[in-house]
Amino acid sequence: MTDTPVVAPPKETTVHPPARRGNPWRPTPRGVALMTSIELRRRRPSTKGYVLYGILFAAVIAICILAAVLSTSDLSSTNLELVLIMVLGVGMLIAPSLSATSINGDSGEGVLAPLQMSHLTAGDIAFGKLIASWLVSVIALLALSPFLIYAFTKSGWHLDELAITLAAILFMVLAFTAVGLAWSAIAARAVASVSLAHLTTGFFAVGTLVLFAVAGTLVTDTKTVTEYYLDWETLTADEQKALDDAYATGDFSALDPADYQCTPQEWTTGLTHTDQIAWLLLANPIVTIGETAPIVDPETWREDGRAAPGAFAQMHSLVAGARLGPQDDEIDYEPYNECDQIFGTAAAEELSPEEQEAQWEADQAEYDAYQQELANLPRAPWLGLAVQAVLLVGSMLIVVRRLRVPYKKLRAGTRVA
Repeated sequence: MTDTPVVAPPKETTVHPPARRGNPWRPTPRGVALMTSIELRRRRPSTKGYVLYGILFAAVIAICILAAVLSTSDLSSTNLELVLIMVLGVGMLIAPSLSATSINGDSGEGVLAPLQMSHLTAGDIAFGKLIASWLVSVIALLALSPFLIYAFTKSGWHLDELAITLAAILFMVLAFTAVGLAWSAIAARAVASVSLAHLTTGFFAVGTLVLFAVAGTLVTDTKTVTEYYLDWETLTADEQKALDDAYATGDFSALDPADYQCTPQEWTTGLTHTDQIAWLLLANPIVTIGETAPIVDPETWREDGRAAPGAFAQMHSLVAGARLGPQDDEIDYEPYNECDQIFGTAAAEELSPEEQEAQWEADQAEYDAYQQELANLPRAPWLGLAVQAVLLVGSMLIVVRRLRVPYKKLRAGTRVA
């Protein structure tokens, strides 16, 4: 009888997960992609969400269809500008709303702590959530792409110009998505973070315009101006009739200067140096998008193959006027004196009809030249883009810092698991 050999049990081997390499908060491409896919699966809208988004997109598409139906066969940038504003508005409305509930929502459901204890770094979680929420604006762009292509073919824009504006819009939405994510990391309640995200968006979209109007009072120089006008109440009926006839014919030589006296009238005028506060306008996201649009010359747009100046061109001219500030004729304003106008230079140097017409044409040419200067002033989107870049970087620094573990300090009532 042979002895059965005793087989020793297998030796247990302790399994250790691979050690992390590099900085524990630094995002990795694989980790960000994984977190993005997880977030997209978890953040699928509910039935009510699909209904709400469906109504929103239906309204946007209806507006685009109506604009396309009412448009003429001529080149027009109105439809394209409308679609671009729609893409910006939908992105800035939806994407920050989603990101503003991303972190505190996961914390309240007890989902955030397992993610933090995995091999996903704080940067992976932060940027994955950012990209997942931002992709909503890309989906909105894709949903409106048929109208975008149609409007582009009739806009007179070049393809590279459209690409620049679209890139600026997507970058703008990305920055405000990061702002919503930062508020989600700061505020414990989702309602508070969503409200703060929309308030931040509203401040830059509307608040900068209000600040510009308020700041205008701080850079306005006021002065008292004395002007002289005829006192019609002291004139007799014959003197009034003679003055009316003189104004009708333009010949004041029959009037006696001794019969017509001018009385002083004082009023206060203001000169606002808008060039000192124009940066408030340039920080506005809508103005920034308008500043990325192509320049349309009001004199040569037909020869250039462009459409007539649209809303973006008009907005650029208004912003350019603020950037240039008051003109020389506004600074060196000469008070009006009706008596000098009648009995002074007008009587001494009476202009013939041909000379008057030439003067009017010169004044019109000067006005047209100023309008052309406004339209062709170089675009200035850089300040607005820089502000958005600061918002993006600053918000993500806050988010990554809030997601790093172990926590040094927790707010009262914070749930981590």
